[in-house]
Amino acid sequence: MQPRPAEPADVPELIRLRAVALDALGIDPGPADAAWRQVARTWFLERVGERPDVHCLVVGGAPGEPLLATGMAWVTHHLPGPRWTDGRRGYLDGIVTDAPARGRGHGRRIVDGLVAWLDGIGIHYVQLHASPDGEPVYRAAGFTAGRYPGMDLFTAPTPPAAPPGPSAADTAGTVGAADPAGVPGG
Repeated sequence: MQPRPAEPADVPELIRLRAVALDALGIDPGPADAAWRQVARTWFLERVGERPDVHCLVVGGAPGEPLLATGMAWVTHHLPGPRWTDGRRGYLDGIVTDAPARGRGHGRRIVDGLVAWLDGIGIHYVQLHASPDGEPVYRAAGFTAGRYPGMDLFTAPTPPAAPPGPSAADTAGTVGAADPAGVPGG
């Protein structure tokens, strides 16, 4: 079964497979009505389809059937250099095969299709972050460990500032409620 481009009708299944991926990474995806799923719906709808910088492939999903696998590629922009003069790179993400469909080559076909799409738009430097389960698939497709190790930093969001209270100038001369004519303290 060959990968095909994802369509907006695939979004519920893309979200389900995202939850499968999170669970495989040891992250509890939470209930079906978890807030991240609504955000993911909007996120996928904005990216599936005609965007020239994003490509999402799926396997399966004939009418009434679940998707078996999915993966995405997008264009990232970095500083130009002598080897990659326009600074563009490809990034693969969200590659997941549903547990009952694993071991049939779906993930590898997704990876190969995404790399071919990037190659077709002139991007020849492709990056990804590999889970332990995915690493053999990526190595078989020709990926190697990056020259520079990845690093992460997670910062705490800053709480929104409290709205300013009324200043002394705002409250000067307002002893009581305004009268019907709008005169303070009337």
